[in-house]
Amino acid sequence: MLPKLLIGGASWLALSAFLHYQAAAQSISNSDSLAVAAAVTAATQHYAEDVQPESVLFNGPEYVNNTLPTTIGHQFLGSADPRPGTATYYNARFQDLALRYDLELDRVVLTYPNQIAHIVLVPEKLDAFSIGDQKFIHILSDSSARAGLVLPTGFYELLQPGPVSLLGRHTKYLQQSVVHQSLQFEFKQLDKLFARTSGTTVEVSRLKDLLALLPAHKPEVQRYARQQKLRFTAAQREASALKALRYYYTVAQ
Repeated sequence: MLPKLLIGGASWLALSAFLHYQAAAQSISNSDSLAVAAAVTAATQHYAEDVQPESVLFNGPEYVNNTLPTTIGHQFLGSADPRPGTATYYNARFQDLALRYDLELDRVVLTYPNQIAHIVLVPEKLDAFSIGDQKFIHILSDSSARAGLVLPTGFYELLQPGPVSLLGRHTKYLQQSVVHQSLQFEFKQLDKLFARTSGTTVEVSRLKDLLALLPAHKPEVQRYARQQKLRFTAAQREASALKALRYYYTVAQ
């Protein structure tokens, strides 16, 4: 069943056109062959316009979950169950998708209706996606394009767009430990925060890192951070950086 679901748009298009042509050829005389060919061409074009864009969603490999049932936690963003999402894929925008984001593999998984198949979206063709209210963009590593820190290729949460943008990088790894003489596996999550401009990227672990990228209004932002008692501990870093950067945009207008 799965290989049929994964037929590419071009292959299915050719098959559909052939079947249309074969059926028509059996019922129409040779003198009408030109009319039949024209009808097949029109049907093919109509199919390509109405159906083919969705077919690219199922061109990726099947997703196989090799996690042991006894593993504590899971490898996905938020929930282990598919959630409503969108994707910019093969230069087309798709909505109402059932998506999961595997943070261990850095791969986005599409669940086919009725959960009869789980497909990995090809990362090189996936420009952006969203799950719930979280939006992610695909960034390609290019050491020649930026000064300072070079971000590894992967998906980053777009927390705040703008000339100074704020990005979150979420990953999970499998931790092994021995409990009562038995091997135990547990997923642990790591979150990093980055500020980015057209010229450079820095990892944000304190307010000073964010201020370094602001072209102006640094004293105002610093004063606001003190007034709001913004903290840059691991648990508060993302929220504090967002508040500080959004305040910067209000005073920079």
